[in-house]
Amino acid sequence: MTDRRKTRVIYVSYDGAGEPLGRSQVIAYLQLLAADCEITLISFEKDRRHYGDTAAVLRDAGIDWRPLIYHRRPPVLSTLWDILAGVRVLRRACREQPPDIIHTRSIVPGVIALASRRGRRGGDWKLLFDARAFWADERVVAGSWRADGRLYRLVRRCELGCYRHADAVVTLTAATIPQIREWTGARPVPVTVIPTCADVEHFGGRGPRPDGPHAVWCGSIGAIYRFDLAVRFAAALALPLTVLTRQVELARRHLGGAAADVREVEPHAVAEELHEGDIGLCFYAESFANLARAPTRFAEYLAAGMPVALYPRIGDLDAIVRDQGIGVCIEDDSDACVERAAARIAQLAADPAARARGRRLAEELYSVEDGARSYMELYRALRADDPDRRPGGVPTTANHRSPILPRT
Repeated sequence: MTDRRKTRVIYVSYDGAGEPLGRSQVIAYLQLLAADCEITLISFEKDRRHYGDTAAVLRDAGIDWRPLIYHRRPPVLSTLWDILAGVRVLRRACREQPPDIIHTRSIVPGVIALASRRGRRGGDWKLLFDARAFWADERVVAGSWRADGRLYRLVRRCELGCYRHADAVVTLTAATIPQIREWTGARPVPVTVIPTCADVEHFGGRGPRPDGPHAVWCGSIGAIYRFDLAVRFAAALALPLTVLTRQVELARRHLGGAAADVREVEPHAVAEELHEGDIGLCFYAESFANLARAPTRFAEYLAAGMPVALYPRIGDLDAIVRDQGIGVCIEDDSDACVERAAARIAQLAADPAARARGRRLAEELYSVEDGARSYMELYRALRADDPDRRPGGVPTTANHRSPILPRT
C-alpha cells in the first residue's frame, strides 16, 4: 500500500523567524507548506521581543518551532558555537521524528545539516540546500573579509561542500546555474530556480501620491549598496527622495547634505509607503556575489506599480527589466548614463500600461503562493516513496516561472 502520510520537513534557518526577513521569506512560505507537510522549524533568533507573536503564528500554522539564540560575539567563534548548538537540536529532532527532507536556508544551516548527516543519524533523509546567495563573496564585498584571507577560503570550502553533498539545490537566479554546475562537478545535483517572492497582493492597491511621485530607497545601506547613486539619480529625476531604512543615522550621513525624507518604518507598514507611479531604486556595488541576487524589494516595487531603476548585472534582473519594459538599467555611473536613465524611467512611471505590466509580472514571477507550490513540487520529487514524483526523480534544472529559462 502506498504511504500517503504528509512529507516530514525540518527547516533550518540562520535568519530569525521573528525578524522581518524571517517573517517574509521563511514563515510566509512555511505557513502555506504546512497544509501538506509536517514541519519543524529551527531558527536562530537575534531578538526575543517578538517571541510571543512569532510562536503564536507558527503554532496556528501547526509548525513545531525550536528557536535557538543567535550569538554575535566573538566573531567566528560565536558562529561555531551556533553550529554546534544547531547540530545538537537537529539531531534530537531527527531522533524524535525522522524527517524525509532537511531544508537548509543558506550556508550555516547547510553546515549544520552536513555535520548532522554523519552516520545518517535519525534516518535516511534528503538534504535540500537553499543557497540564497554566494555568501562567502558577499562577506568580501561588504568589507568583512579579505578575498585572499583564511576565513574566506574556509567558508568557501564549506559552501562548496553544501552544493556538492546536497540532494537538491535551490538558487534565486538562473544566472547562477553555470557557476553552480562548475562547483558541483561531475555529480548531477538537481538545481531549481525559485526567486525571492513577496506577498504581491499586500503590496498592491496604493494609488499615486497626492503630491506627485517620489524616488524611493527601501532597505539597508552599507558597503554592498550604491546609496550614493540613489542620491544622484533622485537629483537627475528632480523628484523628492524617500528613504525607508532601519539605518536612519547612516543614511543621513551618506546623503551629503541632499534633502530626503528618511524614516524607519515597521515591516508590516512598508506596503503603505510604496505608491503607484513612484520610482524604486535598487543599486548594488559591483560584485561577483550579485550573480545570485534576487532582491525582495524588486518584487515589492513592481507589485506596488512602481518601475525600478537598477545598477547592472544583478542576477536575472537585467534581462527581466530590459525584456519586460518595467524599468531601466544604468550601464555605468557617468552623468550622461544617469540622466538618460532618469529620463526614460520618468516616462515609464507616468505610463499606466508600464505600471500595469510591472504588477502583472510580480504576480507571474514573484507570488509567494507560487513560490510555495514550487517548493512543494520539489519536496514531492525528493521523497523517494511519493507516487506523484516526476519520472526519473528530481529534475536537473527546474524553475519557478522564470522568463530566463524554459519550464521543464
